Amino acid sequence: MAVQPDLGHTVTVPPVPLPGGVGVSRLCVYDTIAPDGEIGGTPHLHLCCTEAYIVIAGSGLVQTLTLAAYRETPLRPGSVVWFAPGTIHRLVNHGGLEIIVLMQNSGLPEAGDAVLTLPPDQLADATTYAAATTLPGGGAPRF
Repeated sequence: MAVQPDLGHTVTVPPVPLPGGVGVSRLCVYDTIAPDGEIGGTPHLHLCCTEAYIVIAGSGLVQTLTLAAYRETPLRPGSVVWFAPGTIHRLVNHGGLEIIVLMQNSGLPEAGDAVLTLPPDQLADATTYAAATTLPGGGAPRF
C-alpha cells in the first residue's frame, strides 16, 4: 500500500484495479468497545474482494496487516485508503467515523469470503457456535 499526500489528505494508490460489480455503501463505524479496549470493528479479511474507504466524517484509523507489514493509517474527512484481497483490516473509531465503502463484491453477502476460526468445542452445536460468534449487545451499528 503506497501512501501519497494530496492536499493534506491521505491517499492510497490502488495496488490492483477494481473490476465490474463494484458496490458503494455508507458505513457508520461501530462505536462499541472491542475486547482489547479499542472502539470499532473486528479484524477481518476478504479473500476475493478489493476494498476502498473514503472518509466523510469523524476520525479514527484503519489497522492493516499484510505479508509486507502492519500499518495504522489515520483517517479523517477526505482520507482515501485502498487495499487488496487478503489484507487483514480493522477500523478503529475515534469519534463519529463515517465512511463510503467501495467493494468489489457489489455489496453481496460474502459467503465463503471471510475466515472465522474457532476451537472444535465451539463448533459442536448450533447454540455453542451462536454464543461464540455473537457480539456483546448484538453488535449492531447505529444508523
